Amino acid sequence: MIESDKGFFASLYDLSFRTFVTPKIIQIVYVLSLAAVAIWSLVFLASGFAPSYGFLGGYSGPNAGSILLHIVLTPVIFVIGSLGARIYLEFIVAVFRIAENTEALRR
Repeated sequence: MIESDKGFFASLYDLSFRTFVTPKIIQIVYVLSLAAVAIWSLVFLASGFAPSYGFLGGYSGPNAGSILLHIVLTPVIFVIGSLGARIYLEFIVAVFRIAENTEALRR
């Protein structure tokens, strides 16, 4: 029997695994994944302003093409990363809901 009225810590230390913790913390995981995608995007943006070195090691400073490319691609990377995180977490929640509904049908 799946008991959804247990608290977080009661579910976390339930040794019989009759309650699920993941549906209770999935929102926190999503916020953390959005923060990670945002940091990753900002690092990508900052890398566009980094000095570049030529094929033979000559210093050539940041160029306009690299800066423009990184400015255009940063929002795209953020949206694609956010979408990927959301799809993955929704898949996990769907699997847990299937398990809960199957248990309810079994009863």
